[in-house]
Amino acid sequence: MPPDVESIDNDAPPMNSLRVYVVEDSPIIRERVIEHIQDCGTGEVVGCAETEDEAMSGILKLRPDAVVLDIQLRAGNGFNVMRRLAVLPAADRPVVIVFSNHASADFRRRAASAGAHYFIDKGSEFNHLGDLLGNLGANPETRH
Repeated sequence: MPPDVESIDNDAPPMNSLRVYVVEDSPIIRERVIEHIQDCGTGEVVGCAETEDEAMSGILKLRPDAVVLDIQLRAGNGFNVMRRLAVLPAADRPVVIVFSNHASADFRRRAASAGAHYFIDKGSEFNHLGDLLGNLGANPETRH
């Protein structure tokens, strides 16, 4: 795995799959992400959104374990979602996995500063998403 996607011990016993919320404005990419999560068996997609406000409403209502978050949204952006989540009590904050085509060092730094836990490049690291969710599900202490 690339250095931005941490390698986590795979020997831990599996637990229930993660509840995952997908925030992606492209219907094609969103469906591909959902199918990938389902095919890998590493998470249950509990909701999705394509705007900042829809994302916040759904996340607050459904309380997922993890959020797969694009930076560019139909309305608003992923940085604002991360900032809005960062003010929640730690126990209420999901793991934020930024999933973006904008994988420059600057975007990765900005995402980390805004509250991202992980950053995956859509173009070159797509398949790492299932592995990461599987590792997070098997190791709940790594979630926050």
